[in-house]
Amino acid sequence: MRQAFDALHLRREMKILIADDDEITRLLLGSALTNLGHDVCEATNGHEAWNAWEGGEFPFIVSDWMMPDLDGLEFCRRIRAARRTHYTYIVLLTSRTGKANYLEAMSAGADDFITKPFQKDSLAARVRVAERILGLHASLRRANADLERRVRERTAELETALQAKNEFLSRASHELRTPMSHVLGFAQVLERHALTNAQAGSVQQILTSGAHLLQLIDRILVVSKSQADDLNFSRTRGRVPALAPSERLTR
Repeated sequence: MRQAFDALHLRREMKILIADDDEITRLLLGSALTNLGHDVCEATNGHEAWNAWEGGEFPFIVSDWMMPDLDGLEFCRRIRAARRTHYTYIVLLTSRTGKANYLEAMSAGADDFITKPFQKDSLAARVRVAERILGLHASLRRANADLERRVRERTAELETALQAKNEFLSRASHELRTPMSHVLGFAQVLERHALTNAQAGSVQQILTSGAHLLQLIDRILVVSKSQADDLNFSRTRGRVPALAPSERLTR
């Protein structure tokens, strides 16, 4: 647990995209982020930033709110609508203040804000927050992938076990049906001879029990050949009736 916690807080180089139409702001942001140990890519407007994000992997973006053609809010909306597997943490750079503006930006998909003119310490703090959030997303993604892998493995194991069970039931049913048919055939032969009442009762009991067992064997065969969704189990009351004379086996 401690190792996982430490790994989450390890500082790693991130590929960061800066989107701002002001050259001085891009220069200052790029210098500060480079000094923090990150790889920086710059875009001069929203469309250029969108094309760069589409063509690359940028887990962290610092974007100006107000840009010509494609502003920061629309840039955020497009990124969130893309729904990539890897999460992108977005910080908006703005001189705007007020709760309404912040709520609008959060609804568009922004994660955090930096007020112009930005302070290096404030930027560094937001970068550390982004690292933690992205680390949690990565851990969750790995956990989900591992869970999906285990589900696939367990499903394959269950399918193999089910197939083996069905094969066993099918073979066992066939092996049981043959000798049971012989028993019923001999009982029917005996039934045609002159028998005492006790003997006739015993033969009838053999035929009734044998017919019941054959029905059970046939049901096992049906179950072994059916898929789980095809089966409909219901309770029935009473005894299984004996076979009618026309249904009895003859030898």
